[in-house]
Amino acid sequence: MSLEQLPLAYHVWSGSFEDFETAYTQVAEAGIQSIVLTAVRGNLDLRVPEDLREAGRILKRLGLAAPACHCQDWGPCHLTEPEDRRPAMLEMHTGLMQAAAELGARTFVLHIGHLEAGVAKEELWDRARTAVDALVPQAEALGMLLALENGMQGYLATNQELLGFVADCDCPTVGICYDSGHAHVMGDAAATLHSLSPYVVTVHLHDNDGVDDLHLLPGQGTIDWNSVVEALAACPRLVHIETEAANCAQWPHSRDLLSYREAYACYRLLLGGQVV
Repeated sequence: MSLEQLPLAYHVWSGSFEDFETAYTQVAEAGIQSIVLTAVRGNLDLRVPEDLREAGRILKRLGLAAPACHCQDWGPCHLTEPEDRRPAMLEMHTGLMQAAAELGARTFVLHIGHLEAGVAKEELWDRARTAVDALVPQAEALGMLLALENGMQGYLATNQELLGFVADCDCPTVGICYDSGHAHVMGDAAATLHSLSPYVVTVHLHDNDGVDDLHLLPGQGTIDWNSVVEALAACPRLVHIETEAANCAQWPHSRDLLSYREAYACYRLLLGGQVV
């Protein structure tokens, strides 16, 4: 399957809209067919049963699929949470996974965690392994893939350590979410994708200047997109693609704001081998 045939799930930046139905009506009218879920989407909290049902009704009416979900990234959310916070972290993730699966999500992106002063890396990795082991049965039961995201400075996992960790898991339910912005800040975005490619199941595509994680639209930063797209096409387990440019006035780094239709077209051109 070519990249243009894969579902392209559009991420509407959190905090950029207030009303779920209004925002996603505009998304659907822009010709977008798939979206990225997070715990809170405007006025709806997918962890609340009534809100989840309302979101489902709206998405069905609009003909929007929701194949991708990003974990909650505040509170006790990292896989490296200490023992006293681990139950809350696991409950939060499993609850959101269940909700997202009801809306059709196939991938669930997770952050491993950061380095912690006074805590050995070995202990942090043990915590991460314990968390993944606990989440895998839920993911398997829901038919979802856990996608561990590559990080930046201060994160526990280097790219090679992330690759080794997922390889050691040796579990078809555990894969990698390749984040192009993180990879570019850390060095060569395309080379990073090449190295991670055997386990990449989803991706977050956005641009930056190679220094800060700016979440720009492709072509607004300095990523060599031709090389990244070439590497993307060689990822054997890739099930869909996610946008992650902010493209909103609420994000201070946004440049040359585009409409949903224009931003989506930018990504479509990118996947077809062009950068606008």
